[in-house]
Amino acid sequence: MLRTSVALLTCLLVAGQACAADDLFDGFNDGWRQQWQEQSYFTRPTRYSVVTDAGRPVLQATSSSAHAGLARRIGLLAPTNAILSWRWKVRSSLTANRQERTRAGDDYAARVCVVFETSLWPLRTRALNYVWAAHEPAGAVYPSPYSRNVGMFVLRAGDSDAGRWRAGRRDVLADYQRYFGQPATQISAVAVLVDTDNTGGEAEAWFAKLALDSSRQ
Repeated sequence: MLRTSVALLTCLLVAGQACAADDLFDGFNDGWRQQWQEQSYFTRPTRYSVVTDAGRPVLQATSSSAHAGLARRIGLLAPTNAILSWRWKVRSSLTANRQERTRAGDDYAARVCVVFETSLWPLRTRALNYVWAAHEPAGAVYPSPYSRNVGMFVLRAGDSDAGRWRAGRRDVLADYQRYFGQPATQISAVAVLVDTDNTGGEAEAWFAKLALDSSRQ
């Protein structure tokens, strides 16, 4: 059974309406959650809730031998520009996990996932995961152990920045070209994920200011 971000893709086969480039969390105003689908797969779900951090609302994710992601459909066809930005923080990385390139170790303290072309066969759906790893070095790029159609990009690693808000910013079309060797034809969804079901560990992460800027340059 696929209990990673690959499984998350199965519910994103039909693109929704294109959304604005502003905060994809809609400032956590009333009704923000209606735009997000929670997906869990026959396992204990990661818990997501809005909390206050330094006087501002943020998304908190808590996972204990659990897996669940939150995904928002985008429906952006023939993109020519797509800059994804966000802020994230982890309590700690999964320091005991030294097998991050294997199915048994496919857990991360925090992920931000971009889904591109979808397929009725989930393993053919293309996606990129930006992860906060434990031991894989920042800058590492490698395929998911479940599918080469899912690329893993390590942006942060270890505990040196644990407990601190850090910014993420990626040109997702450039990353797609780098990984797949051809341009993307669509962006279907963006997701956040904290999963510990494979390793049986615990993780806590926070996300804020998640935005996709697809304005033409």
